[in-house]
Amino acid sequence: MGRIIVVCLSLSILSGCTVIAAVGGAAVDGALYVFTAEKKSLPFSMRKILVATQKTLDGMDLSATLIEPVDDGYTLEFSNNKLSGSLKLIRETNRLTTISGRVYKGMSRQKSVESAIFEGIQTNALRVKHSEKFNFKKYHYIRVKPTVTSPKVGWFIPGAKLDVSPSNKAGWLKIKMPSGNKAFLKGQIN
Repeated sequence: MGRIIVVCLSLSILSGCTVIAAVGGAAVDGALYVFTAEKKSLPFSMRKILVATQKTLDGMDLSATLIEPVDDGYTLEFSNNKLSGSLKLIRETNRLTTISGRVYKGMSRQKSVESAIFEGIQTNALRVKHSEKFNFKKYHYIRVKPTVTSPKVGWFIPGAKLDVSPSNKAGWLKIKMPSGNKAFLKGQIN
């Protein structure tokens, strides 16, 4: 995301003074995500919600381009030529999952799209069969270090638009995960 957000704080100690600080967008995004993201809890297991999320996003031409496992759930980033966004899926219990998410068209928040995604996930979760699982066939691994033996920390779709930079190892790119951690994926910048 790489945005810089300007935060203004007025200090009561220094009456009339204002302090301006530039804070990395990812840090502010992470801190404010809970307050700004649309949120909904659904009475389904994480497995059903994950499958339903994939079906919903794919059905809207918004494939999850990056997936990161997080404590008790997953963070998914998705985009197409017009929209981009992210979803957090958090396991509350074995049969209760909370979804929070944001969708943007440029810099403009798309709350109606967020609502449509949540409704789609709920509808699709009702139809998920007991044997269905998230389909990782089109995904490649994201790793802790630029080696194929390094631990896996996520998945990405090759060819998707991702915010990456060159790494010191040929054939590997550096990526900042939704959690803020850096990781590596095999690929090249086109």
